[in-house]
Amino acid sequence: MIDAGSATPSPEDLSVTGRPRIRAASHSREAHMLDAACVIFAEAGYLAATMEAIAARAHSTKPTLYAHFGSKEDLYKRCSERAAETLARQLFDAQVAAERLSLEHQVRAGTLAFFDYAAAHPHEFRLLFGSEASGTVPAARHRLMTAATDRIAHLIREFAASHGQPPWGASATLCASFIVGLAVEGARCALGTGSLSPRLAGEFATSFTVAALRHIDISLAAAVDTE
Repeated sequence: MIDAGSATPSPEDLSVTGRPRIRAASHSREAHMLDAACVIFAEAGYLAATMEAIAARAHSTKPTLYAHFGSKEDLYKRCSERAAETLARQLFDAQVAAERLSLEHQVRAGTLAFFDYAAAHPHEFRLLFGSEASGTVPAARHRLMTAATDRIAHLIREFAASHGQPPWGASATLCASFIVGLAVEGARCALGTGSLSPRLAGEFATSFTVAALRHIDISLAAAVDTE
């Protein structure tokens, strides 16, 4: 029986109403179409990609794509936003899991999460960071990289304060931008070669970053802050 006072159907009601299952099926179809669109946009670029090619890849039709997403531009926007949200969530989860660890371990967790994303979602990664990125993608990428840079800069400032160092200002942001840029270009290179494991590349990038942090010249950081 359906409880009129409950906003959520009971498990027994799900088989009767079918509505949650219909919504789940619709969501699954939409996700499948977005997956197909990401592949086409990543491989062909926005301008060369066609709704016909996306529909064929998704085993769907153009009218169905338009019904779900409205236009090619809107579909491209959905793809870029979903890719950025997925990566942001992966980075956030890694940071939360490592938040009580040392700076080096936190940087390692974030860097490996980034490379793991590139390995698991190569087309979404290329959509966000590839040379064919256009339209709404640069804005989504900028928000993502800015958030990552700000987070790492915060960790660097916390580390400096806890170790009795002078406060880091712009130098922390600059250092964080180096780390984010290394991750982006390293993952892009790993995917571009086709023969290099992104995970191994991530481990190498982490080793490189940690070595740089250990041997950073604090006097140069201070010079940047007084510039």
